[in-house]
Amino acid sequence: MNTALKQPRAILLGICGGVAAYKAVDVASRLRKAGYSVHVAMTDAAREFVAPRTFAAVTGNPILDQLFPDTPPAGEAAYPHLYPATRAEAFILLPATANTLAKLAQGRGDDVVSTAALSLPENCIRIFCPAMNVEMWRQPIVQENVRALEARGWIRLGPDSGALACGMEGEGRMSEPEEIVARAQSLLETPRSLAGRRVLILSGPTREHLDPVRFLGNPSSGKMGRALARAAVAAGAHVDFISGPVPDDNLPRSAAISIHRVTSANEMLAAAQKLYARADLVLYAAAVADYRPREYSEHKRPKHTGTLLLELEATPDIAATLNTHKQPQQVAIGFALQTDADPAKATDKLHRKNLDAIVLNALDSLGGDEGVYTWIEPHAGPNEWGALPKDSCAQRIIARAAAFLNNKEA
Repeated sequence: MNTALKQPRAILLGICGGVAAYKAVDVASRLRKAGYSVHVAMTDAAREFVAPRTFAAVTGNPILDQLFPDTPPAGEAAYPHLYPATRAEAFILLPATANTLAKLAQGRGDDVVSTAALSLPENCIRIFCPAMNVEMWRQPIVQENVRALEARGWIRLGPDSGALACGMEGEGRMSEPEEIVARAQSLLETPRSLAGRRVLILSGPTREHLDPVRFLGNPSSGKMGRALARAAVAAGAHVDFISGPVPDDNLPRSAAISIHRVTSANEMLAAAQKLYARADLVLYAAAVADYRPREYSEHKRPKHTGTLLLELEATPDIAATLNTHKQPQQVAIGFALQTDADPAKATDKLHRKNLDAIVLNALDSLGGDEGVYTWIEPHAGPNEWGALPKDSCAQRIIARAAAFLNNKEA
């Protein structure tokens, strides 16, 4: 009988020079208590804020703080940029300063943190937690570096808004330790239930223009679609993400996500038709405008006093149109936003649109970070999930979708 103890999963923390470095000590402590093997690499500037021996005490592991120690070590210790980086299952950069973000975005390595980041294995989860002065955070070059990392699969947490150590107010506070640890654990413990799968997600609002300036639309933020994309990628999928007009911050960023931006319902349908056949799972999270002006004016309509009458026509039913071509092995899940939260209406929509399941949500979820959700399947009663953050709701949806896919293959 094999009595060897299972080795704890390794997490490497990259500590940068910022006031929020003190919070990283709490992160390291919480992760160790959760059963992970926690290792720490520190920049020279980080040592100005927290002593290496503090991290050594809370992690129980030696600290990497020099590329070239005064006394040349032997074995793996001679390669601090490789070990434990090459064995790490997660790398968390905190507080992620503008300087280190620039290094990682450009692929430069000139200290033990940046070189370790360049040595991570391909499947390592990469998280960065920005913390800096609000004016630094808002600099276009900093935002460009942030987007570059997100596009390569790095996961950003924060920054939060509030009072900063420098005395200013605004974005720049590092996320709280409990939030960082919870997100890391969620990513590490999520089963790779969609490994090798392709997921098509329709997200955000559509705009139906009556002239170049004015349009019919709705306040959908695309946050649920973003949460679904993140959950699908964490489960191992490649995602085709079709989004109506939303802020860049509400788009998911990952090397495993291909983003297709559209404006109108017709454009969303056309984009989805090109991608539908290859999708294993289709998630209809978009808030598609139900009507559009029958006539479009090439020029801005002048304002007149009195009443303006617009003749409207229905936009295409995207889910129903696409699902007429649904194959037996494909899974399609939709959403029903209702002011009266009636499961019967949602169930009717499920059948009309040939969906495998539908998520009923109330008006409070539109544009928000959380909502009240009910899960409905064709041959089961409504399952009330209650109030959930959208990330948590998305994880539940992905777990159920993976089960549907497995059942169809059984």
